[in-house]
Amino acid sequence: MDGASPAAAAIIERVISYLDKKTVRACETLNKTWYTLVTVRSVRNIDTHILQLPLRIAHYKRKGLLGSARALTIDVSFVEGFLSPAAYERRVREAAMLVRKVPGIRTLSVHAMGLHSAPSNDEIHSGVMAVDCLLRALPQLSTLDMSECPVALLDPSGASLDGLTQLRHIRWFTLGRNDMTSAAALTRLVSSNTQTIEAVDGQADITDNVLRQLCDARKFRRLNARGSNISDDSLQMLVRARGSQLTELVLSDCTRLTRRSIGHLTPEHLPRLQVLDLYNVVVTTDTYQALFNRQMYWPYLRDLKLKAALLHVSQQRDERVNDDILVAIGQNCPRLVALRLFGCHGITDAGLSAILGNLGDLRELVVMHHAEDPVSGAEESEAEVSETVTSAPEPNGLLLSLPSINDIWATIPSLPANAVPHRAPPPSAPSTPCLSSQPRRGFTSQALQHGVRSRRFNLLNLDMAYDSVCAEHLAQLSHLQVLCGRVITRHAKSLLESQFLKCKMMVWNID
Repeated sequence: MDGASPAAAAIIERVISYLDKKTVRACETLNKTWYTLVTVRSVRNIDTHILQLPLRIAHYKRKGLLGSARALTIDVSFVEGFLSPAAYERRVREAAMLVRKVPGIRTLSVHAMGLHSAPSNDEIHSGVMAVDCLLRALPQLSTLDMSECPVALLDPSGASLDGLTQLRHIRWFTLGRNDMTSAAALTRLVSSNTQTIEAVDGQADITDNVLRQLCDARKFRRLNARGSNISDDSLQMLVRARGSQLTELVLSDCTRLTRRSIGHLTPEHLPRLQVLDLYNVVVTTDTYQALFNRQMYWPYLRDLKLKAALLHVSQQRDERVNDDILVAIGQNCPRLVALRLFGCHGITDAGLSAILGNLGDLRELVVMHHAEDPVSGAEESEAEVSETVTSAPEPNGLLLSLPSINDIWATIPSLPANAVPHRAPPPSAPSTPCLSSQPRRGFTSQALQHGVRSRRFNLLNLDMAYDSVCAEHLAQLSHLQVLCGRVITRHAKSLLESQFLKCKMMVWNID
């Protein structure tokens, strides 16, 4: 593809946005057309500090590129001692006046790289003023990204958000959330953009009021409510109103959701769903079976993330994802590209074989905390251990949410059981699976004996001891970028390294 035709140029320009800097630099050397397309792509995004914005706009105007600008990425951090607060405010207001003269800006990304965890009053005042001026100067925005900006820079009154009535995509604050100010501002913003809004990434600031507002959004398709406090009733209301057009639903760490709402997330109510994230949501095996069985066909599902979680207030055993559910996923999710399973102790070689043998488009596979040797009372004590680490006091007296032991464990690729020092539990509580030094039973080469249908893997993370038989099966792949596991033999390691020269192996032990 040389990029000479308009259609090819449009495709190349879209693909470039997903490439890293090294690949982009290599694309520039192909030919003159590619160099022009790469340059135009970078020109359309003005990335600078707010104090340097007037110089950048003057440069664009001198080169005749001002009309091509479509996005603005601004750093609003205040360097203490560089300018007085009065001079800083004057420079910011001048920059905001110049932004009004760039009518093509549709995307605004705000970040504050220089602000630390405890900003001074001058930093907060200057940042709030800068964000307020930018929002007032760009009422035509269609995309607003505040995910890398501290919530302290949000104007408590929210008056600057009232002028934004054409937003389609919202990425809200994720840094320094400590009160309901940002949640109320997000509700206010969604309410004024119900006619145009398509995607909301609000995470913990998503509330029941936001979901009720989204029920009236006719174009709404993607929701990220990670860590939010939404209820079953509001989620069911949204699924009934907009489920037919939803393509992405991220509900990880939504601890208030139960089987009553999760059980309704079926292909009948979500026929176009492509991304489903149920990590750390309290559901049971029966709920998983209601979503994934032989009668539930997911034609468009591409990304699936599940974790069996315990109710911290109960002593019940941890419910497990079993092999029958994996067989159903392998048969009824033909377009699945990424599958991540955490806390799923019931998976065996048969279930893993059903996934590897049926999903031809699979590129990322993570299966952790699978079948274990019986440990008496281990599941009941997991809840007690989780309660002791789920929260810790911040310096200002507020509670900072911390992940549980299993959440931390799940983020480490195939960490062996003996890698964490064993700490003796109280006499009344048995040891947990995470801290136990007892050997765990991993997957074997039998999971690969029926072959691997997908020929390319970007990530393969299995709690498996990779031996020569496993290496021979994996060597038949055409691409393997990252391989994670518990143990690998030296012969298997040398065989895979000779087949995949650029493969990164994150395996803890080598036999």
